[in-house]
Amino acid sequence: MNKKYLIVGAGWSGATIAKLLFDEGNEVRILEKENYIGGHSSSFLHKDVIWEPFGAHIFHTNNENVASFVQKHGMTRKYEHKVLTKFSLNDEEFLMSWPPQIDELKTLPNWKLVKQELEMLPSEPSGKNFEEYVISMMGPTLYELFIKGYSIKQWGDNLKELSSAFAPKRIELRSNGYKRLFSDKYEYFHPLGASPIIKNVIKNIDIELMKEVNIDNVENEFKNFDHLILTCPLDGFVNQDILKWRGIKLEPKYFPNLDKDEKVTENYVINYPDLNIPYTRTVETKHASGQQVNASVVAYEYPGTDDKHYPYPTVERIYEKENEKLKDFIQKDFSDRVSFCGRLANYTYINQDQAIAQAFALFRNLQNE
Repeated sequence: MNKKYLIVGAGWSGATIAKLLFDEGNEVRILEKENYIGGHSSSFLHKDVIWEPFGAHIFHTNNENVASFVQKHGMTRKYEHKVLTKFSLNDEEFLMSWPPQIDELKTLPNWKLVKQELEMLPSEPSGKNFEEYVISMMGPTLYELFIKGYSIKQWGDNLKELSSAFAPKRIELRSNGYKRLFSDKYEYFHPLGASPIIKNVIKNIDIELMKEVNIDNVENEFKNFDHLILTCPLDGFVNQDILKWRGIKLEPKYFPNLDKDEKVTENYVINYPDLNIPYTRTVETKHASGQQVNASVVAYEYPGTDDKHYPYPTVERIYEKENEKLKDFIQKDFSDRVSFCGRLANYTYINQDQAIAQAFALFRNLQNE
């Protein structure tokens, strides 16, 4: 029996679950508080140049079903993502691969110290918190050069309260010469970014933009529906500022009068771990898009805003537990008529393909009800 679903949020997870339910003959409506779709993965034109106002978003996955889904909606242009790190040491500037490569590190003036520290590392990295874990992975000197400053800018001063759980997924020390950031079987970057793909996903689905709902007014929207799906931050939904988030702001700088394939920076993404540089990285999407245009945009990524972009992972999982309490609170009002999906609603640090996979899993659960 077909049902009526109201979905809050039009990012990857909201768009995907909407499409899956719609294709099965269900009535679906999406509410999105912004005047655009795509959420954190959105891409836009700045003047005549494609850029990403919420940071670099390269689509990558090993999940065959997810790959097939995005391919079907136009995500087919292959891309190999590489990241560089730029830092100063003894008043000399270095530009090196991220993750760090042993062969490149041998050119550092303090390589002997780094080598000694690497030889003393445990066979397997460990640590209760983020800082301990990363130092056990690469030693204190490389931690100071590549990680500490960037992480302080991104997460705040007390790195010892950060969980070590996400470090293995985000940080490596390589000796194999493999310089792509990801090793997934499928890796794509659409020439216009992710937004056109997400728009294709929800094509023909009813959506209302600039419509913000919360626990106080959602009933007015929900009264004609059978099931509510939240992909938004739950603390915002219940009007309780109890979760901790780290937000970012990208400031675009436009560079005109270039050759059509000319770029300004050395790479699509460059990390800046030095604390005397206020931004964490630069993003020049023209490297990834391949856009032929007589200009470029370099976006400077500044962390520390109040926006709800990145969950804050503590050792004690404080905010993850609070998010589960929020789910319980919401379910008291909606019982089995509410579901949660995606990075924001589940307060988890995941990639685009994982957000889609969560929507797939939710769809299976809803079909089995």
